[in-house]
Amino acid sequence: MAKIPKKTYYYKDALTADFAATNDLKPAFVNDKYNYFKDDSIIFNVFAFIIYYIVAKPACWLINKICFSVKIKNKKIFKQRGKKGCFIYSNHTNYLPDALLNSTMHSGKNYVIVGPQTVNIIGIRNLVAALGAIPLGSTIKAKKNFMKVIEKRLKQNASITIYPEAHIWPFYTGIRKFIPGSMAYPCQFDVPSFTVTICYQKRKISSIPKIVAICDGPFYPDQNLPKKERQEKLRDDLYNAMVKATSEYSNYEYYKYIQVAEDEEIPDQISQVKTKQ
Repeated sequence: MAKIPKKTYYYKDALTADFAATNDLKPAFVNDKYNYFKDDSIIFNVFAFIIYYIVAKPACWLINKICFSVKIKNKKIFKQRGKKGCFIYSNHTNYLPDALLNSTMHSGKNYVIVGPQTVNIIGIRNLVAALGAIPLGSTIKAKKNFMKVIEKRLKQNASITIYPEAHIWPFYTGIRKFIPGSMAYPCQFDVPSFTVTICYQKRKISSIPKIVAICDGPFYPDQNLPKKERQEKLRDDLYNAMVKATSEYSNYEYYKYIQVAEDEEIPDQISQVKTKQ
């Protein structure tokens, strides 16, 4: 007898549906005053080093192993990036694993491009920044500083994680479409990109699925193509790699997702799920 999914989510538009528990956070604004270059301070550097390398990184590995039985396949490909920084593209299907996993891919630091609300939680702003959060800017100057810090991190041989699906769909076993614009950064800086695809499989001692992370790459932008076509080709390369990974390794549907027509009502039993209009 087939197992019935623990929860069913209904959605109308896959590009805008967001099932994250953090939806209730107030909209945030990263203005000209936001300091993207906190590491210019020696004190912050020491704090960030301790938090990231001594506390967070070992804890990430341990939590992933104990709670999600994480297994990573083909991690050795990250050695091919040499002394270049790189981008990591991942599907966005969980809270804690998504935040932790890519920090364990290589010995250097991994940063994550996040929404402005992530660094506007009072009391933990410096902690979030120390862990590698890079918020999108909301003003012209902030956007320029954002691009400058991206360039700086790449020169430091760091990896930068991007979630091109944008919204969290917990335990989703497919890959949602993402726009070519999400490829703008590797195309502009001409650095390699890798995919880390989160796949879900059943485990014996718990109903919570185990995670198998499939690494692919490196993928390089084709600089012989015009800007738009260059981004589209890179998007297709990454997307196809992630689709292939989920089709081969995701075999356990813990949550079920059903699309409904625009004129249909979302069933009452999941009224707590919000869809951005």
